[in-house]
Amino acid sequence: TKDCDKFTSQMGYITDSSSQEEKDFPIAFGILVFKDLDQVERLLRAIYRPHNVHCIHIDSKSSIEFYMALKSIVSCLPNVWIASKHVDVRWGTFTVLEPEIVCLRELYAHKTKWRYYINLTGQEFPLKTNYELVKILKSYQGANDILGKENGMNPDRVDPKNPPPHNIKVCKGSVHMTASRAFIHYVLFNQTAQDLLEWSKTMLVPDESFFTSLNNNPHLKVPGSYIGKYLNVKRFNHMRYTRNFKRSVCIFGMADLPILTIRPELFANKFHYEFEPLAYDCLE
Repeated sequence: TKDCDKFTSQMGYITDSSSQEEKDFPIAFGILVFKDLDQVERLLRAIYRPHNVHCIHIDSKSSIEFYMALKSIVSCLPNVWIASKHVDVRWGTFTVLEPEIVCLRELYAHKTKWRYYINLTGQEFPLKTNYELVKILKSYQGANDILGKENGMNPDRVDPKNPPPHNIKVCKGSVHMTASRAFIHYVLFNQTAQDLLEWSKTMLVPDESFFTSLNNNPHLKVPGSYIGKYLNVKRFNHMRYTRNFKRSVCIFGMADLPILTIRPELFANKFHYEFEPLAYDCLE
């Protein structure tokens, strides 16, 4: 990408046509990636707006070719950067949650006073435009969209001899979230959140419990936390027609397109480039 203007123009990046309402409501994105550069670039192209901010964490196991190519792309896009730390991400361990925290710290320190944070992986794709995202997020009025339930927790994930701090009930949910800036401030700077983060290093699959536990313990009084009336519309990942799935998550294909185009969720998770790539093309 020696000629950035040519690159952004030919690839179709939206750089100057956003509404004033969108510019007044910037969104922060944290994106965790590992491989499939073309798919990652297309996701970035779909969500990119110059008034938003975008932190990309590259797994330390990623190839040097992947890293250098993505670094070259990012160099052409204002308010997009590669996270300063590269974690060796291993499923089921704290290393899945750690990159989220890395990007959150860097995003919060950015000069842009973004209003909401959305985390993604390289295998997702938006079901809404940025304009639609802004309309939806404004309707949240500061509430968080973080799925979670106490009775869904696998007891084997927590050592009964090492209970969580501050009388927190550990909830089961998802690492995926849409969270207010005030919630992220709590995550990064409140001592209760820091104590829970440290404790999370001792449990299995902490990425599915850390954020949702903060959001679903009313006594913590976390900004934007769950009070029993908000509907989760963040991520659509239920198996439908394709019936191809990995780790119990549906891999979307052509048969799912009619459903995807009418779903209320903000993003769809997930797509594998080697499986029915035409579905990704059509959704794009």
